[in-house]
Amino acid sequence: MNTLIRRKGHNLTQLFWMKAIITPSILFLSLPSYSGDISVDPMQHSPIPAQVTPMFVSLGFDDNLDVDGMSWVLRLLGSNKNPDGADAFANSSLKASFFMHCGPARGNDDVLTKWRQAHSEGHDIGNHTETHPDDKVNWNPLESWMTIEQWQQEITQCNELLMASEAQGGVGLASVSGYRAPFLTYNDNTFRALSDNHIQYDVSLPAGNTPEHDGTNNYWPYTLHNGSPEHDIGVNNGWKPPLSNYPNLWEIPLHTLIVPPDNEMDRYGLAYSLRDKIASRVPWFDAISGKGDNFDWNLYFEPAWGAAGLNENDVLAIYKYNLDLRLSGNKSPLVLGLHSGFYGYQNGQEHFGMPESTVESRRRVLEKFTEYALSKPEVRFVSHKQLVDWMEEPEPLTLCSTSEWDAHKAYKKGDGVTYMGEQYQAAWWTMQQIPGLYENSPWKSLDACTPEQ
Repeated sequence: MNTLIRRKGHNLTQLFWMKAIITPSILFLSLPSYSGDISVDPMQHSPIPAQVTPMFVSLGFDDNLDVDGMSWVLRLLGSNKNPDGADAFANSSLKASFFMHCGPARGNDDVLTKWRQAHSEGHDIGNHTETHPDDKVNWNPLESWMTIEQWQQEITQCNELLMASEAQGGVGLASVSGYRAPFLTYNDNTFRALSDNHIQYDVSLPAGNTPEHDGTNNYWPYTLHNGSPEHDIGVNNGWKPPLSNYPNLWEIPLHTLIVPPDNEMDRYGLAYSLRDKIASRVPWFDAISGKGDNFDWNLYFEPAWGAAGLNENDVLAIYKYNLDLRLSGNKSPLVLGLHSGFYGYQNGQEHFGMPESTVESRRRVLEKFTEYALSKPEVRFVSHKQLVDWMEEPEPLTLCSTSEWDAHKAYKKGDGVTYMGEQYQAAWWTMQQIPGLYENSPWKSLDACTPEQ
């Protein structure tokens, strides 16, 4: 468990989705790559029209060495389903990502059994290093003590455990797709090791610190072929080391969470200023922008340790508000940094250092937030790996139409209508052809669709 603060070529091919043209952001390059020679610039819009874009929620859990917490999280995910629809994620159990601290799990059958269960249930298993090192000297993020060989060892050894067969004491993965840096500490040696080990995505760089990003217009996932504008802010301000470019390595932004402003307190059930509460405890918190840390560690732990020490109502309000901001804007994925261990007991006991929350109250936060998010018909809980795969091959939501079929109207591919109480979607251009009347009709009957808000 972490016990320190987690600050934490060709021209573009145009594709058509529904009634709109995808914006020119995905470029296919003639570069050798294990992830499809794809390069995506940072963008403040979905690769497909916002109307038919799912609202992705992606949970990422670190460490995962506590059996009770892992068991509870897996039950929560498995007992809920995404809302109805015709897309690949609709009606399926919720998926998440788990970043494994490998060293302490070696030979621990109880922990490895839970990791294998997570894998067998379709969750994304990622690399969180072998020993969980903090590669800083005297807390200086620009001065490291690890060599490139040590970073290679950290990533390679953890990958080996995750990819070893169960008979060999491993988890049985065919490959490891994702990585998160311990303590969000990294440098070029880290990313060289990720590239050498064919990691597809990272979720460690600063995100949401670009001043104009306000929760309604945050970046979507992008590749590091031309660096990261948000990481560059940290470099220019002297708190992050410079990085080389890494073509085809995806970055999933773990954005700062925006604390609801005072005029929204009633909406989220609070009778006090949450921004003032956090500002009184966290000296670097900006009460004007409301931008704060993402990880549950920073939300729940002791103010004396640099965290906010919040209660369940505070954290639930923050999670709900950030989802609502995205739904009202560009639907950039809501990615949350979590630790499965915080949702289980330690040898039957409460955790030390979380003054305003308990295991049960933290569980209620995830339960209530999940219920709230799933009440939104366009929400889809996906793993980080599923999110990256979707970015490479976006699939739109199939929206339920409220328009009755009109014999005098021409319809394009993707248009939807209702007819005799049934939902239909046009497979190609059509006019004056009654839906469902004959075989090989241009109208496809929909068994499920996503209601429009």
